[in-house]
Amino acid sequence: MTTRQPSAIARHYRQDDLRRKIDEALDRLYPGRTTLTTDDLHVVDEFHTGGHAATRELAEHLELGAGLRVLDVGSGLGGPARHLAQHEGADVTGVDLTEEYVDVARRLTDRVGLADRARFQQGDVSALPFPRASFDRAWMLHVGMNIEDKARLFAEVSRVLTDNGLFIVYDVMLLGDPALVSYPLPWASEPEHSFLARPEDYRSLLRKAGFDIVAEHDHRSQAARSLREADAPISVAMGTDASTKLAKALQNIEEGLLAPTEMICRLR
Repeated sequence: MTTRQPSAIARHYRQDDLRRKIDEALDRLYPGRTTLTTDDLHVVDEFHTGGHAATRELAEHLELGAGLRVLDVGSGLGGPARHLAQHEGADVTGVDLTEEYVDVARRLTDRVGLADRARFQQGDVSALPFPRASFDRAWMLHVGMNIEDKARLFAEVSRVLTDNGLFIVYDVMLLGDPALVSYPLPWASEPEHSFLARPEDYRSLLRKAGFDIVAEHDHRSQAARSLREADAPISVAMGTDASTKLAKALQNIEEGLLAPTEMICRLR
């Protein structure tokens, strides 16, 4: 996650004891288990709306094959990246602003034996530390809400993708009056640190960065269902006020103010 105010965003996500909380949640879920799989981790390592079901659906649109290089923009705890490495045979690199998230992502990846196929590093996704054409595919799952300069972000993704490379954006986008959006939300505790944009703004900025938008999907129904069903382990990474954040997200979606939206883009 990143923005012009990275310290504020990092503070929002940082917990300092997240590793312990994750371990405790996994111990409660799988008492006595010393060996875990990527599928066992889904309840704690994927907290975009729709959870793992959304990850599987989005992965199908990446048109992956074994060995393709994928950039996970704002990789969080690494769940989606590990899914691509385990089930799609991809070589995945994740970048995230929050150092604690990167540390936990690496640890969980080691635990399931995927460190050779899924790597994570701390960094600003608006200034990617990779040469031109380093990746065949890219995706970002619920990241843009923390990024004010989306034009710069999309230009960077365009730069590091190969020609005709696919880029999937799955963000919560603004539909209604921003003044009516209720906080706190999973990505921001107050509106000053939330950079929501409308689908038409995304389309315009993506096209300016060299992408053609080949498909677009509104995921409001699936997101609302997943938020109603969210349980405690899933919200571990959101802190002590997770239930409030999830309830506000559901409220905003049901009121027609926000919509989790997928855009499938191909680099010209």
